[in-house]
Amino acid sequence: MYNHISGRVIRTLDRKLPYKVVMLPAVCPGTEPTFATMREAEEFIRRNTPVPARALSDLYDRTADES
Repeated sequence: MYNHISGRVIRTLDRKLPYKVVMLPAVCPGTEPTFATMREAEEFIRRNTPVPARALSDLYDRTADES
């Protein structure tokens, strides 16, 4: 199960790992992983947050002859 509901990337002054991920809600305060690239940080967020529910109705998934 997911421990976090959302996350964000923050740019830091660290030259080796300039991107920090802050997850909300924080299960373990003080654990903010750092990454070398923005892409790595965004992938971490995608892996550790749930997929949003579908926004469109199931009615859009029907073929034209079913309507």
